[in-house]
Amino acid sequence: MISSNKHNDEALIVGQGIAGTLLAFFLYKEKLPFKVIDRPLPGASSEVAAGILNPVTGRRLVKSWRFDELSNFARFTYQEIGRLLNETFFLDKTILRALQNTFEENEWMRRSGYPEYRPFLSDSVDLFNSKSKVTSPHAWGEIKCAGKLNMPELISSFRAFLKKRNLLTEQEFDHQQLMISEQHIKYQGQKFRKIIFCEGAKAVENPYFNYLPFSTTKGEILIIRVDNFQTEKILKNKVYLCPLYEKVYWVGSTNSFSYDHVHPTSQQFNSLKKDLEEFLLVPFKIIDHRAAIRPTVADKRPLLGLHPTHNSIYIFNGLGTKGASLGPYFAHQMAQFVLGKARPDAEVCIDRFSK
Repeated sequence: MISSNKHNDEALIVGQGIAGTLLAFFLYKEKLPFKVIDRPLPGASSEVAAGILNPVTGRRLVKSWRFDELSNFARFTYQEIGRLLNETFFLDKTILRALQNTFEENEWMRRSGYPEYRPFLSDSVDLFNSKSKVTSPHAWGEIKCAGKLNMPELISSFRAFLKKRNLLTEQEFDHQQLMISEQHIKYQGQKFRKIIFCEGAKAVENPYFNYLPFSTTKGEILIIRVDNFQTEKILKNKVYLCPLYEKVYWVGSTNSFSYDHVHPTSQQFNSLKKDLEEFLLVPFKIIDHRAAIRPTVADKRPLLGLHPTHNSIYIFNGLGTKGASLGPYFAHQMAQFVLGKARPDAEVCIDRFSK
């Protein structure tokens, strides 16, 4: 049961993944009263995400959409949350990327000549002190100005912050209990002026926004321990090898559009293990195997906006695999929209999909 409050003028945020967490942070900064309702469920993508900010991605080495402004805003936001919670969640990183053939090497050199790519691509590669411990590809390239967010730790710490202030109800949201009027919405006897759905992959079950072009994909990852190996860099050779803690690494991830359940599978376990064995030349121990369902959108842009007929129902979703970089900028934009101070950019507003 959501606890009552003195005034009925606050917002209700549904979901506390990376989208709901960041939106709650910005509403807290703005001193807008709010509550969060969330019960962590198996398969939540924010709980297993690597949190990598990567400026250049894909086989053709394309610069990530609006990376400069998004990454700068993300760094500032994560530092600000870190100061609020007295923790460090974000670290600047470089990515060592394997170039598998002459085509990829030539593409790297071609992109490196463009002014907008020069700050990010370097062919002067520092392979740390473990060159003999990884398979040598055709060539290596180094991606600069990347970063790593400890997303699970950020969400967990902010969850404790909310609970301490009685701002979190730990239960699953039931859409059938939501009552809507022109002036407010009502849930479990409590009135709110606005409700913002930040449900991640659960958005496909939301009756108010099921017309949006949501799809879901399943990803699986490994957590490994490697005693005879150490690097602070992120390595990419078929799979990402991303340092988490001393001797502990995140390995992933797979991407499946068709799946039967949210649990890890032996097929993807074997695929990840095979790729890792081909890449890493020293023994490793697999200490965990996890799976998650990601929300994705047809045009690979976030979804921010107001329901076309209910003026108290909002959505903030669709961050996909780039939630660590997209989340802060668009959570701030969503908070400004909820406060009536600004509208979302046309590229992310749900108005681009008419009901």
